[in-house]
Amino acid sequence: MANYTRIGTAALRQIPFDFKGNVSRILTAIERGLDAHINILLMPELALTGYGCEDNFSYQEFNQAAEAALNDVLAGYQALAHEREHADNMLIAMGMPVMFPGGQVYNTTAFISADGLHGFACKQYLARNGLHYEPRWFEAWPRGRVVNHPTFNVPFGDVVVNAGGLRIGVETCEDAWVANRPGRDLYHRNVDVLLNPSASHFAVGKNFIREQFIKEGSRAFGVVYAYANLAGTENGTSIFDGGSLIASEGKIVSRGDRFNVRDVVMNQTLVNVSANRVSRVISSETIDIDDTNVVDIELSLTLPNDAVLAARSNDRVDSAKDELPVFWDSLSGDDYAFTEICYALGNGLWDWTTRTHTDGYVVSLSGGADSALVAASVYVSHFVALEQLGVHDYLATLPKGLAAKIDAIAPGEDKIAWLKEKAMPKVLLCLYQGTDNSSETTFNAAKYLAEEIGATFHSWNIEPVVQQYHSLVNGLYPDRPLSWKTDDIAMQNIQARSRSPGVWMLANRENKLLIATSNLSESALGYATMDGDTSGVISVIAGINKTTIRKVNRWLEEVGLPLSVDGKSARHQLKEMHRVNVQQPTAELRPEEQTDEADLMPYVVCDFIMDCYLARQMWPKSILVELMLNGFDKDHDMRQLAAYVERWFRLFCRNPWKRYGTRAGFHIEQVSLDPKTFHRFPLLNNGFSEQLQQMWDYVEEVEG
Repeated sequence: MANYTRIGTAALRQIPFDFKGNVSRILTAIERGLDAHINILLMPELALTGYGCEDNFSYQEFNQAAEAALNDVLAGYQALAHEREHADNMLIAMGMPVMFPGGQVYNTTAFISADGLHGFACKQYLARNGLHYEPRWFEAWPRGRVVNHPTFNVPFGDVVVNAGGLRIGVETCEDAWVANRPGRDLYHRNVDVLLNPSASHFAVGKNFIREQFIKEGSRAFGVVYAYANLAGTENGTSIFDGGSLIASEGKIVSRGDRFNVRDVVMNQTLVNVSANRVSRVISSETIDIDDTNVVDIELSLTLPNDAVLAARSNDRVDSAKDELPVFWDSLSGDDYAFTEICYALGNGLWDWTTRTHTDGYVVSLSGGADSALVAASVYVSHFVALEQLGVHDYLATLPKGLAAKIDAIAPGEDKIAWLKEKAMPKVLLCLYQGTDNSSETTFNAAKYLAEEIGATFHSWNIEPVVQQYHSLVNGLYPDRPLSWKTDDIAMQNIQARSRSPGVWMLANRENKLLIATSNLSESALGYATMDGDTSGVISVIAGINKTTIRKVNRWLEEVGLPLSVDGKSARHQLKEMHRVNVQQPTAELRPEEQTDEADLMPYVVCDFIMDCYLARQMWPKSILVELMLNGFDKDHDMRQLAAYVERWFRLFCRNPWKRYGTRAGFHIEQVSLDPKTFHRFPLLNNGFSEQLQQMWDYVEEVEG
């Protein structure tokens, strides 16, 4: 007779150092899991503390606080269990750091039931690429080793749990991304359920890879595979998108919601354990059963199929079923990628709204592509949060000062109209700051977009401020007054910098956060003015290249953001993006017509070079060859492409100090230029001179 078990996951929006709040959210998930008759409840990696505690992971007092929080979870679970007859039938796997006496800290998964703590499974492969610095904080646990933890007096290490004949193993986040993943050994230990607690930050397209290794893990190892991810922007830059998954018989059978702003998002499903065992029975690989390091627990986590039918009428499965909205199933290609980007930006901004105790945002809205996407992202953040939470919880989650400024919704009033007319004017202030070089085109683009998203819009002319600086400098150099011929950069930059003090003053007066508007492409080349467009608290689009920004803006205008409105799939377009999209990107800092691409190079070339350097770790000559292999030589001859490569590297190497001085930004694409978390580069260097010469030697050789 077939045996079944109900698997559940919880995506949690945890906050570093908020131990009481983190425990409360964990207990909420446990309570919902009990109500849904879940047998195995998986929580994310480091769920107890959050992933973003960084160097505090090695602090003894931090680990003492984590131990106290674990005791609070155990006590809270026992209190909930006393209220329910079936509480003895749920096992919880919860991520947390554990310090071993002697000072080593391990990234572990704690196994918990109503009877207490049963053991810890330790992470074996520590992420050290991209944003990750886990070896700085944790020790990797050696495979196959289990010891007794002297403080907790439970098994600690490469642990497998056996609950009434159901074997459960763990591979934590990075463990599943490596070739020699622990699941291979767990297969030989006859594991039925493989749990993956993760803290997997968002990057465009990454979710497809997750689904691939989860499905393959279920198929190849003959297991039910559950994956639980953190949610939210807990450290301010890395966005965790939730999206927990459950696979059985090699197929995804449950998808949890992604980019949801609620504190606890759960998904669960009933799975046939016996059906997964079939693949191990018929496998062509002989299983050399390894019964070592198995922890026996007296829990009954499975039911025969007739008992499942008998109990079905009592199940409250809807209490833990926050499934991914159906509109995601219809997305593909750029439509999927741009949806991810907009939801990620909105999700990050929501956490900055709710956790900084400020009253919203200020954007210096220029009428160009970058500031337009920034302003639109603030709107998307609140639009999506309103749909996910409803009006009451939306207002309750906002900082009290901001919520108090927003008029209540009237009976029968449309909530989207209310958002635009009552909420957004209090949330977002947009300021257009013109000079003599600004145009009516950019002014109208800024004005009408602000109106469409409901933002408060102001404008002023900063030309008198710019001229005052000119007068001050000319007073120091009476024989050499400023001119565009000799002082081009200085005269451009003073316009950008003159915009900063006034908009900062508005932000301070309104108790709002100023958002910087520079992007990933500009960061690479230093094509941004320090204390100008880099001014702000957070740089929302710092992780997106210019090519993608322009595509996303056009998509918002022509296709629209997909979302679930009152349970139905819909699209929300921003038609006024048209006024932005018809323009060529321009800084509008010179008296004559000026475009970014004339100053630099075509953005599509710039961003391809950047991807080759950052993602594929290529140098000038190899990048030139790659440009030609990818068809760029159809529009540009070899020497022009080589000149673009040289210009990119010269500017990149000349401006690393700017990247150190820019604001922290959201990680969105697969690559980043954040020097503190992703790409470290020497401030002083020789500008790849030798490598560029090798490229030009190759050009001469090819052209004869």
